[in-house]
Amino acid sequence: INAEYGGRYQKSINFYNQALKSATNNSEKSSAFKNLCVTCCHISRIQLERTELDQSLFYFKECVSHGEDAVKAGYGIRHQDWKNDIKEKISDVFVVLYHFVLSLEPVKRARVLHRLSRLSLTEIQQAKILHRLVMDYFHTSVCALEHTDYLTSLHALNELYTPLTKLEEILPRVLYQCLEDEDEYKEGTVLSEFVETMKDDVFKNRCISECIQKREAGDELLDKTINVDEGVDYAAVWQVIDLYKESVILTRENDVEEEAISLSKMGVVYHKVLLMKERAKEVLMKVLQLGSSLQPRNLSNEEWFRDASQILAEYQKEEAAKEDAEYAKQRQKYLTQLKPQLEVLKKKFNDLSTQQVLVWLYKEHPPKHHANFSVDLKAVGSTPGEGVKKLVSKAIVHYHPDKIDKKDHGMKYKVWCEEIVKHLNAKYSVLKGCD
Repeated sequence: INAEYGGRYQKSINFYNQALKSATNNSEKSSAFKNLCVTCCHISRIQLERTELDQSLFYFKECVSHGEDAVKAGYGIRHQDWKNDIKEKISDVFVVLYHFVLSLEPVKRARVLHRLSRLSLTEIQQAKILHRLVMDYFHTSVCALEHTDYLTSLHALNELYTPLTKLEEILPRVLYQCLEDEDEYKEGTVLSEFVETMKDDVFKNRCISECIQKREAGDELLDKTINVDEGVDYAAVWQVIDLYKESVILTRENDVEEEAISLSKMGVVYHKVLLMKERAKEVLMKVLQLGSSLQPRNLSNEEWFRDASQILAEYQKEEAAKEDAEYAKQRQKYLTQLKPQLEVLKKKFNDLSTQQVLVWLYKEHPPKHHANFSVDLKAVGSTPGEGVKKLVSKAIVHYHPDKIDKKDHGMKYKVWCEEIVKHLNAKYSVLKGCD
């Protein structure tokens, strides 16, 4: 404020303070308080134009206080228009000040809004302040979670609790006060919906924040447990598992990816430390199921997804090798039984033409696993050279072991067809090479 205005407003404040001291009745007191209120309103706006926020807030606080005292002193002797004039002047300053505060960076804005929330404002004005505070704190929580900063997120959610609770408390009265103004009433109903939605969102974010907290505690304990010279402390490892389980429970139905991350870490501990293959497999399969629900997002660069995929691939490879070894063992038994037939089969493929071999196969050893199988042997035997490769390809399909049900035709027959297909594939490669 320049010297001219500063001196004028200060003289006004001094004059009205003297008038207040010398007032002999409530009428004189209410006038003095109102004049002090109006003067402080002017000073607050001018200070704000100069971006002197602290000074503006100080005079706005004074203007609210003097306005409240004016209404109290004028109770029963001042008409409603007189009181409304005070409220309008305070409201005008509030609107300008509030919009200025919205332009501040979030941390400073929160501090200023807290200062404003402690003033004796109307409940509609209080609702605006509380709404903004809740939004700012929730935004801080969301941003913190994007960087897995659970401490900042939890702090913001704790700070959010009081303004959200207070906003929920005053909203019914705010809606009642807005009944005669359609636009304000709509704003009030939107705020009511906002509060209900925010309560759910706050619960979700708190669960996610606490999930990350539990998981990081598990990571820290695991690191201490497995990096010691004395050996693995398995009691501590099970504490790690419990922390990961608690983390999973907190995020279930709240955040798919966070649940998957915690499960993946748990599965890795079961796999690498506790050597509990079946339990690890069960947990990591759940991780991939959760991952599939995040499609079409590409998860190949996510550590939790890679860990689960690689371990399960390792298990599948082990199981396949085990099954192959078991199958080879069973197969050897039938190869021994089929030795005479296999020698004949080999001789036929060596001595006869491709057409003759196929005729012999279809006539002496038809593919009985194909119901109602029939083939024109004369046509097969007289097929010209360019059509032989196609005949062999069809024969491979006819005898292929993948189409054989062991329960219906037995393992011995399946092994026999496998050997036939081996010879047919070799013959097909030769014919293909000739082409």
